[in-house]
Amino acid sequence: MEDVDSVFLGINNDYVDPSAAIVRAGKVLAFAEEERFVRQKHAPGRYPINALQFCLDYAGVDLREVAAIGINWNLTAYSDGTMEEFYRAMQTEWKVDRQTMEWQRSRLKKRNRDNYLKVHQQNLYRAFGDSRIPEFIDIPHHYTHAFQAFKQSPFDRAVCLTIDGSGDNHCTVVWRCDHEGIVPIKEILMPHSLGWVYAAFTEYLGFRAYDGEYKVMGLAAYGRRNEDLYNKLARIVRLDLDEVEYRVDPRYIHYGGHRYSGRFTDELVALLGRTPRLPSEDITQWHEDLAYAVQEALERAVERLVRWAVLECGIDRVCVSGGVGLNIKMNSRLYQLPEVKDFFAHPLCGDNGAAAGSALVACHQVCGAEPEKLVTLALGNQEDEDSIIKVLDTAKLDYDRVDDLCGEVVDDLVDGKIVGWFQGRMEAGPRALGQRSILADPRHADNRDKVNRVIKFREYWRPFCPSLPEESMARYFDDYTNGYFMNISFSANERLKRDAPAIVHVDGTCRTQMVSKSTLPVFHQLLSAFEARTGVPVLLNTSFNVKGEPVVATVTDALRTFWSTGLDTLVVGPFVIRKPR
Repeated sequence: MEDVDSVFLGINNDYVDPSAAIVRAGKVLAFAEEERFVRQKHAPGRYPINALQFCLDYAGVDLREVAAIGINWNLTAYSDGTMEEFYRAMQTEWKVDRQTMEWQRSRLKKRNRDNYLKVHQQNLYRAFGDSRIPEFIDIPHHYTHAFQAFKQSPFDRAVCLTIDGSGDNHCTVVWRCDHEGIVPIKEILMPHSLGWVYAAFTEYLGFRAYDGEYKVMGLAAYGRRNEDLYNKLARIVRLDLDEVEYRVDPRYIHYGGHRYSGRFTDELVALLGRTPRLPSEDITQWHEDLAYAVQEALERAVERLVRWAVLECGIDRVCVSGGVGLNIKMNSRLYQLPEVKDFFAHPLCGDNGAAAGSALVACHQVCGAEPEKLVTLALGNQEDEDSIIKVLDTAKLDYDRVDDLCGEVVDDLVDGKIVGWFQGRMEAGPRALGQRSILADPRHADNRDKVNRVIKFREYWRPFCPSLPEESMARYFDDYTNGYFMNISFSANERLKRDAPAIVHVDGTCRTQMVSKSTLPVFHQLLSAFEARTGVPVLLNTSFNVKGEPVVATVTDALRTFWSTGLDTLVVGPFVIRKPR
């Protein structure tokens, strides 16, 4: 067994969202996504070498000191004939089209152990020279998600649901998690993927799959029950097998003609009776209703699984992971089930976060170290004052170092200014959590429109989120739980709707960030200062980026976004920059 102080890397390198993480003694020391370094959203096709180098530098080690590298795929199954036999069985059961068979062959080739490791080794040798390459530990994909979600949750016992497009041969797995282990109790295999269904309708509605799903989720709040669409979705996501499982009819998603998209068939277009929406076309009530029906189909299918698992296991705590765990509305519905006592969705539930999950599993398997509970996502890069000054001076900017930073920022916010806020270590994942944020006064609903109009350039139906001190939650929400990472929403009470209308969605919910003084002291201080001035301890908080770009990582990124948008004030560390009027 390796020494408990050994370090372990995790690398996710599979088509999109490449990322890396480094772990010691069950603690994630650093995590980064390649997109933040190369400034290309999702960084498709990139090897996460910049993210990997950052993790090594942060931990103060070089590659030869790494005990092992975790990989979040079951490479053994792709190499010993298991996945090949699974695909062959699919072709026997279904009328599989040529496109799908080509996809299967590409997976078998790419994830064959020798081929997969060769890609890693070539990239590592290219970056680090003739260095020792650590051993690779391959871990089944859904187990990686489940291990990370449960072990880092607040719970000692839980039901865990892992749900995504596909991971190895699985689409959805239900797990019983306790001191005896993490054990699958129900497995739903390809092609029955709710993630693929949601991705298909994301493209049908004119957005980009694996990027625009959150747009469908936000649009669903504007929709209403349409019986015709409800019944058509019921033919695609079938719940008539029993009281627990679902099945997806692959004729509408996978197998058949693909005139419009590789993600849905012409049969789906015929069923709906309308051609897919072009990105340039207006959104109609019908599109809103379709988004509502798709969201409802997802929630109904998942709700049945959770109800069954809670009763089957006698455990009323629930965890969720896998890419579909980013669906805020689904998470909220699961938390509200009367059978569920408490709920936790891991904020790094996508495959990018599985880099951290695989490193945690590898560390646990080799050293026996238990993962730390998740308290912060401040796992990225940080720039010290000297480096910030160097960038600002090089850019020949006028800036001020102020004694009362929070007081000055509150003055600007109350004056209606939009503030770029750059503090400490970059947060991991897709949500801005007070390290790389754009902030505004939420007391005026028109500030929501202003942020959209001059900075974010987003669609009308996309909500903004509130950040507030954890001790203020009871003032504004009658029922809530762990909401530190903006991955679950709660129903706002009348007081919040009155105090901060800019952050309440059209359906009356808010995707919150509870801010802890112990983990985010400066951001907590800013919220407290805003409350002292206005009586409202809430700020509108959205990610520091513009549409189509990754969240800013460096001061240089922040300056570029500041000068190219309608931001009024930029705060970087202790320094304040204001645009001339």
